[in-house]
Amino acid sequence: MKHTLTVLALASLTAGSFAQSAPAPVAATASDLAVRGGISWSGKNVFRGKERSSDTGLIQSDITAEYNIPGFSGVSAYLSFYNADSFERVYVLGARTDDSLGRLDVGIQRSSAVSAKSLAAHGFTLLDSNREIYVGQSFKSLPFSPVATLYYSTDLKELTLDLAASKSFKGADLGIPGFEVVVKGNLGLSDAKDANGDGLKAKNAYTYIGASVDVTRAVGQGAVVGAGLNYAYNTDGQAAVKSSATFLKVFANFKF
Repeated sequence: MKHTLTVLALASLTAGSFAQSAPAPVAATASDLAVRGGISWSGKNVFRGKERSSDTGLIQSDITAEYNIPGFSGVSAYLSFYNADSFERVYVLGARTDDSLGRLDVGIQRSSAVSAKSLAAHGFTLLDSNREIYVGQSFKSLPFSPVATLYYSTDLKELTLDLAASKSFKGADLGIPGFEVVVKGNLGLSDAKDANGDGLKAKNAYTYIGASVDVTRAVGQGAVVGAGLNYAYNTDGQAAVKSSATFLKVFANFKF
């Protein structure tokens, strides 16, 4: 889901004290604005190591608009919307900038459940409204392109650290020319001080891992289709979610 814990202050564009003295707005060019998105079908509904539904299959979609902020070289702001079938919606406002290590990514996201879930009954919590702030840092000079992201939920008082890495292999080197193989893995630690979000301060902490192998193919300009095998596991003692999950996923992504 939200995927994919990804706060730099976003630059504000102010008009000044008097409307007549404000400069005319400048239209965004193709290089200023980028739009990307995707749609996928996943065999299971898994988030941060926990299988959140026994229903077979989950349709997910997302779209992001990103704009390079004028006057700030390498800095961009973005808006994202993520939809998980009839399960959850996530709205994201964030900013990215390149730095000496790789890329710094900060922002805030609000998730909205179609139907709220409780930790005691379902093994995970899904609120009608949950806000998380996040900061993430990628490390371009290290093997496997690692990314460390720290999330904090203001409603669950939950701190989550997610460490992810990936590596791509050319299909031609593996006997499947025209394709690419992408191997990913992640390790997370989550600790909630108010796990039900009701102010009663129930505690819940666990570790999770995830791994996937995807086979992808570029289609036209800016589009990629693929399919992959995924694995997830968590150490939480909640009976409803304590087992591991293995599932297939097919997806299509685009950008322009």
